[in-house]
Amino acid sequence: MDNLENAKAMAEVTGAQFRVLYDPEGMVVRRFGVYNILGDGVAAPSAFVIGKNRSLEWSYIGKNAGDRPSIDDLLSKLH
Repeated sequence: MDNLENAKAMAEVTGAQFRVLYDPEGMVVRRFGVYNILGDGVAAPSAFVIGKNRSLEWSYIGKNAGDRPSIDDLLSKLH
């Protein structure tokens, strides 16, 4: 679970040009069903595209700690 300082640091390191969510209690990762599904006590690597109407447009949930979609795959899912 992240705190505000860690989220800000990650945004700076990655050069993110968007808001970065921090979730100190893990409420979001639990609601999205990705907390501890790999049995490691943290959220599985995952990506979600939420539409303008707040509906889930696309999701990817990794099968292990290194399983993540490519940047090209992520970008192709954005409309």
